[in-house]
Amino acid sequence: MDSQVILAKTPQGAEALARQDHDLPRQLRHALILVDGRSTVAKLEQRGAIIPDFPAALRELVARGLVAPVGHGGPPTGPEGAAAAANSHAILNGLVAAAESILGDKATKVVKKIEEAGHSREDYLAAVEGCYKLIRLTIDEVRAEEFRTAAKAVIARGG
Repeated sequence: MDSQVILAKTPQGAEALARQDHDLPRQLRHALILVDGRSTVAKLEQRGAIIPDFPAALRELVARGLVAPVGHGGPPTGPEGAAAAANSHAILNGLVAAAESILGDKATKVVKKIEEAGHSREDYLAAVEGCYKLIRLTIDEVRAEEFRTAAKAVIARGG
């Protein structure tokens, strides 16, 4: 695989993460988590160096249709890509604002998780569910539910 190619999760990949697909081996799941739609294969291989046979895992994810090179089933490029990027940025800002508003000084880990998510609605929804679980475990259930409701509203309106 070309080391300068940028890989992104496909909708199927985001869904596999969101539903915590048990058919996905642990090694592939960890590799899929690292794919962010911004990093080249070379950068991903650096980050995934601790995952056994990481390059093979990336190839397997591509073969399964869970990730794709940008412009080949990944995030759109060109004029529609610019609009999608602006919408993604608005969603990101809205999610961060919701987290900070609801969680206050306890929002740091949640904000980091949101910022590390991919840039599609599916990626954001998967990140919101992960944040919901994190908030429930580390803060409280009421604020977790409040965050999830607010975050889904931000995603639904596109920012």
